[in-house]
Amino acid sequence: MARWCSESFPGLPRSGLPSPPALKRDPTVAAFVGFIRSSELSEAAYWFASAYAQLAGEERRKQLAMYFTPPSLTKRLLDDLGTAGIDFASRSFCDPACGGAAFLAPIAMRMRDSLRAKGATPEQVLKHVQSCLFGIDKDPTLCKLSRHFLLMALHDEVVAAGVAPKFQVVRGDSLLKVPHLVGTLDVVVCNPPFRKMSATEMAVYADEFADTIEAQPNLYAVFVALCVKLLAPGGTCALVTPTSFLSGQYFSKLRTFLLTQAKVLSIGMVSDRQGVFIDVQQETALTLARREANGHAMSTVAKVSVVSRDGNYVDVGQCSLPNTGAAWPIPRTESDVLLLRSAMKSAASLADYGYAVRVGAFVWNRDTRPTYPSAKTAARARGGSAVPLLWSSDIAADGSLRFDGFPKANNEHCFVNLGSRSHRSVVRRPSVLLQRVTSSSQPKRLVAAAVPEYILDTYGGFVGENHTVILEQVTPNPALPPAQLAQLLRTPTVDRYFRCISGATNVSVFELNQLRLPDPDRLKNLLTQGHNIAEAARRALGDSGMRC
Repeated sequence: MARWCSESFPGLPRSGLPSPPALKRDPTVAAFVGFIRSSELSEAAYWFASAYAQLAGEERRKQLAMYFTPPSLTKRLLDDLGTAGIDFASRSFCDPACGGAAFLAPIAMRMRDSLRAKGATPEQVLKHVQSCLFGIDKDPTLCKLSRHFLLMALHDEVVAAGVAPKFQVVRGDSLLKVPHLVGTLDVVVCNPPFRKMSATEMAVYADEFADTIEAQPNLYAVFVALCVKLLAPGGTCALVTPTSFLSGQYFSKLRTFLLTQAKVLSIGMVSDRQGVFIDVQQETALTLARREANGHAMSTVAKVSVVSRDGNYVDVGQCSLPNTGAAWPIPRTESDVLLLRSAMKSAASLADYGYAVRVGAFVWNRDTRPTYPSAKTAARARGGSAVPLLWSSDIAADGSLRFDGFPKANNEHCFVNLGSRSHRSVVRRPSVLLQRVTSSSQPKRLVAAAVPEYILDTYGGFVGENHTVILEQVTPNPALPPAQLAQLLRTPTVDRYFRCISGATNVSVFELNQLRLPDPDRLKNLLTQGHNIAEAARRALGDSGMRC
């Protein structure tokens, strides 16, 4: 920092960070300074803060969730605020998880530019930024970095005014530290930390955030609620978050909270999953919401766009957000808008088809019950109670389920003994097996195969490994037999709909139970007319925009 400022930002006060002379002369430091000097400040600050996070060590980086917003997405979100009518020269701004000033420094520069255009003096610019820009972070070094990045962003004003401004960037837990700011701010911009909360953390925040916390929440959900609570009526929050809050079961209370406290103006789905945050594979959403008076609306309409990593975006239309705790169906492409509009007319679910959803019960790295590599070794199991153990890897890309009882090349054992074939974890009815973990980059999110009948006939049942989801036939006469149901789930129409209601890599029971399927009678009628199942699914859901 000292070398960078001496070369590019002379005349600023010291940062307060240690700067050993030997380190300033280090060739690696010189090369890094040369790299960041070639970039504009927002880009340079991003790489500088990211380098600090890497040097802080993996454990601390994960504990504080030090994953910083790329400048292209920062610019996109701030541009969206400007489009929404936010005046950077007159509004108050806060980032309650300011990290390396990914938002603070660009906001300060927009404040400066807007005030300069109005003829403000350097002293007036600095006074405005000091009084209208707030940042909070737990890490003391990041707080020092943020304050110094603000000095660098306002370098000309600081030098011209000849003063050392005191920016309001403080160290602390913003979830507990800012009750005096609740309901007072014009704009809150945040890339909140995201990780699972411990039981101890939940106990600390439970009273204040009881309206959003449920089960084992993610920390970012609590921050989203904080951002809304900080806003004055009519205030706007701009958020960079994982997409999991759009659909996950444990975000149901957060979705309800958002729609009763704010109007969701827009949701931008970042199209590039990999490389948005360093060391993180996570789908990302850019969300704008405006604080409203309390009132329980049954649904709201939000504008949706698809955003590339460089900040360019394409509007794909609008979507209706149900205020019931259910997943929010968010289109990822323009054709998805038509699909969602049509699918909402269907009330058919997996339950209507005669199936119940359950997760595979065997956890390979924790379960101590005996397993066997082959049918031959399983035959020697006590009491003859071993049954096939089906894994996610058993589901082939062509929709078949590979199981022959012979040892596998990947060394996964293919039988397990739960002590009795009547054990509650043994599935004894016709079923479909799905991969529980898939990603948006895969050709199919719903990777499904029917469990062959001979497995049930020969062994009386099977057990799913924990990375599988099982659709178990629970009625004597289902709308479709397992083989056809698996085919239906693999159709482009159903797969596209699932992508619109799934914001995480897990194929969850919660989301599968909300999957809209074609009306069974209409689907079967189309099949009898000679249509293949992909075309029948498209016609049955009325999706004129899809082509198979």
